[in-house]
Amino acid sequence: MVHVLADERLYVFTGGEPPLLADLEAAYRFQIAGPDRDGETWHNWIIRLAGSDEAAGFVQTTVTDEESDIAWVVGVTWQGQGIATEAARAMCEWLVADGTRRLVAHIHPDHPASGKVAAALGLEPTEEIDSDGEVVWERVIDAGAPTS
Repeated sequence: MVHVLADERLYVFTGGEPPLLADLEAAYRFQIAGPDRDGETWHNWIIRLAGSDEAAGFVQTTVTDEESDIAWVVGVTWQGQGIATEAARAMCEWLVADGTRRLVAHIHPDHPASGKVAAALGLEPTEEIDSDGEVVWERVIDAGAPTS
């Protein structure tokens, strides 16, 4: 994943800088340990290109009760090919089948590509702005509605 996350353009909206291998190893150890809050679970998946073992990004979610806070990152090399939408859609379908009734994403207001992914997932922007200045997008799932 170091090569996927190495491009500084990935951090224009989120801040930070490309991680070193040691940083990623520490982050993955933290993720494997899991959350320390009762009733919260984390799920993290590496996106791999079809027919290949090559990593192209990741999707992740924090689940509490019937709500899932979702996120996605696709390396610059693979952006614009629908990979984020496809991977995030598969994650959301799995989450809804598992009982999620509200999907939430936090998107920088100047990041139209992430907004397009969120819209493709059926999320809509709310009036809420989080502490990082990102717009909270949401999709409330009707228990009887289709998952995609």
